[in-house]
Amino acid sequence: MRVRFARRVAVLVALLLSVSACASIPESSDPKAVKAVDESNATTPVTPPPSGTDPLALVRSFVDSAAAPESNHEAARLHLTLPERLDWGPPPGLLIVDNVDTIPAPQPVPLPEGVQIVGLQADKVGRLLPDSSFVPEVGEYQTQVRVERQADGQWRIATPPPELVASKGSFSTVYRPVPIYFLDHDSTGVVPDLRYVVSQPASTLPRRVIDLLTSGPSEGLRSSMHTAIPGGVHPKTNTTEARDGALEVNLTSLGNVPRETRRLIAAQVVFTLQSVSSARVRLKEEGAPLLPDAQDLRPTDLVPYESDNLARPDLPGLAVVDERLVVLDRNAQPIPGPAGSGEYDVVRAGQSPDGSQIAAVTRRPGGVVLRVGRYGAHLPELPTVGAYMSKPTWRGKSEVWTVVDGHDVVRALDTGNSWVPRQVDAHELTGGRSITDLRLSRDGTRVAAVVDGQIVVAGVSDQDGRVVLTRPIALASTQGVRITGVEWLENESLVAITDSNTTPVFEVSVDGFRWVPYTAANLGQPLNAVTVASGARVIVADRSGLWESRDTDDVWSLLQVPIRGGSIPFFPG
Repeated sequence: MRVRFARRVAVLVALLLSVSACASIPESSDPKAVKAVDESNATTPVTPPPSGTDPLALVRSFVDSAAAPESNHEAARLHLTLPERLDWGPPPGLLIVDNVDTIPAPQPVPLPEGVQIVGLQADKVGRLLPDSSFVPEVGEYQTQVRVERQADGQWRIATPPPELVASKGSFSTVYRPVPIYFLDHDSTGVVPDLRYVVSQPASTLPRRVIDLLTSGPSEGLRSSMHTAIPGGVHPKTNTTEARDGALEVNLTSLGNVPRETRRLIAAQVVFTLQSVSSARVRLKEEGAPLLPDAQDLRPTDLVPYESDNLARPDLPGLAVVDERLVVLDRNAQPIPGPAGSGEYDVVRAGQSPDGSQIAAVTRRPGGVVLRVGRYGAHLPELPTVGAYMSKPTWRGKSEVWTVVDGHDVVRALDTGNSWVPRQVDAHELTGGRSITDLRLSRDGTRVAAVVDGQIVVAGVSDQDGRVVLTRPIALASTQGVRITGVEWLENESLVAITDSNTTPVFEVSVDGFRWVPYTAANLGQPLNAVTVASGARVIVADRSGLWESRDTDDVWSLLQVPIRGGSIPFFPG
């Protein structure tokens, strides 16, 4: 009884606080400690379900309103009976579902007058975790909800689902994806960690994303991404717009950190804010400029930290054609050296991000072998052999990876005099299953792999001289297609080819929340390769040639290069 009373008091207090929440936010950035913005205490007006809503529609409406956190989920709470409304406290996190349906649930005994049991069923999409990251989840969701007619004749829910369940459509309306920027594997560039935040009120978005930034990477990427922001550092004042239009971010004391670390912090803050504000950023520490020589910053002032993980636009790309490497341009000339002359029987290949190195899988008696060396020069053989190897993929310019015989992930390291292969701990990723394709993100923090026809994304963690693939997440397609190849489109998204004639290519968000099909026009199965050029131009190869698309709605156009079908194009990385 005491617990129930305490819950009711907590709900009433939360509702009272929500009325005065906005008045407590200062308009200027006075040096006063502030609390984190609580999205559940926004003051957006909410209305009860329409009068006369029947039990089945009421439960569907409850699921549609559950994503909105305003005033402690008041929109969903208004669907409940009064006693349950006061007691209801949804747990942290959110289950997102699609194809929601409600049906009268059969009962073995008659129900009292004014009571109905509604069966709720839907397809699981995934979960929004307490750290605002999304993880996909598959399967059917089923539960039963008790609905009772109230004294005023309105139906209300007496026993809601045991967890907070929201429809995908309502979630997409209420929340927006925001990349929060951390540091890559060698702490030289920034890389996004995709989170989901409530889109309204827009005025508090900058503060909310800065709170996520200072809290560190999401749980699944904490061993793969880094941050330059020291632990315990948080906004000292509200992130607000100054009178001259600049967005002020005032952090607590950083301690004794060097200038380069301060610039990395500035890059994290500025790139994080660019998706929620176009204003220049005025970054401070305890009210003083963080960088005395650069008071106001825009993303263009910190380009080197982002371009460190971008494709080289001046390199044309290469292709494997008739077991030799050719330049992917209008002349399609072979590259210099034995990889272009036909001396090696090249099966697959990859070029380092700076274009200086080539890794090639070449034929040998009984299988294939990995060769790595300078572009245009002799490529020495490594003691990495097998019956099959995936297309090489690079982590910086001195580390190249491949998958041997579907299960052994090998990385070759440049020691200065030779390339030395090392094993990658990939047992979490494989789970005894076969890997047919594996691609490193340009920032080196994650891999995307094709494992038994599914995309699986995992973090790359450096642990005491070992490299481990951690926290693998399967990105299941709701269309039921089999994935045959994958490539990084951008740091936040992938492009995948499938065995389907109707949906041969997809753009997929890195967390699997969004699957957007490209048009199938002009493409023919099977697609044997996918790659991405600078400017996010997607190129796929089928039997008739190489096809290019710049957007999911574009019709595929034939790439104007004299290269026939069956070739394997690739760009640096």
